[in-house]
Amino acid sequence: MVRFNSRWLALEGHEFPAFQARIERDRVVRYLDFLGQQDAEVRQESACDDIGPALPTFPFSLEMEAGVVAAVAALLEIEASRLLHAEQSFTYHRPLRCGDLVTVMSWLRDVTWKPERRVCFFVKESHFRVDGRLTVSSRSVYAIRTAGEDT
Repeated sequence: MVRFNSRWLALEGHEFPAFQARIERDRVVRYLDFLGQQDAEVRQESACDDIGPALPTFPFSLEMEAGVVAAVAALLEIEASRLLHAEQSFTYHRPLRCGDLVTVMSWLRDVTWKPERRVCFFVKESHFRVDGRLTVSSRSVYAIRTAGEDT
């Protein structure tokens, strides 16, 4: 089991490198197919309309592909398998559509150590921008259960 590292508390506010991802029709269609949300004919016709309501977690898949979870683990100097993805929420400010070039900026908003439970929580916030305008914001909470405090 991982030991709590007091250095983690100083990581609050850490900004991860920004990255860009283009939303492509094939990716959206595959995502809809995986979720079983639409039949093939409807999916092909409407897949690139406002995809927010149909794909609330789609932005997270962009982060996963870019290796954000691995980056969090590397920052904490632990194995990614030690991170528990505890909670996630999304707010859609504007439609997200096929063809959009999305710029993603993420940072650790909050780091909280709960010594009585030996759990450390990391709140990561991300902003997804298209043409410089905020399109989606997300909040992800990761947790690490520890063996205790570092010495």
